[in-house]
Amino acid sequence: MEKGFVFSLIFAAIVAVFALNNADKVLIDFLFTKVEISQAIVIFASAILGAVTVSVLGLVKNIKFKKEIKELNKKVDSIENERKNLESLLEERGEEIKSLKNKVIVDDTYAEENDTILE
Repeated sequence: MEKGFVFSLIFAAIVAVFALNNADKVLIDFLFTKVEISQAIVIFASAILGAVTVSVLGLVKNIKFKKEIKELNKKVDSIENERKNLESLLEERGEEIKSLKNKVIVDDTYAEENDTILE
């Protein structure tokens, strides 16, 4: 099992034991009203609200990371395409250089033969 899940279960058990040990009625004073409610319910509600808040914030963070990953993958794809284009251009230039070298060698050989004939 995932460590976080096991930790959450252990924490939930601790909260449940703590809430049951503190089951007395308490007076909750909201802005416009007062409510007398079991302290255990307040503890459970607080724990659940905290868990929901953490989950929502984690979800938002995950969505941002996924968006960033997609953008970075697009950049990687464009860079890969550019690299392939540059490799093909380099190969073409290399072949062009070889053909020019061969032409220079042939021209030099032809010039040497002409010089020999002229002498």
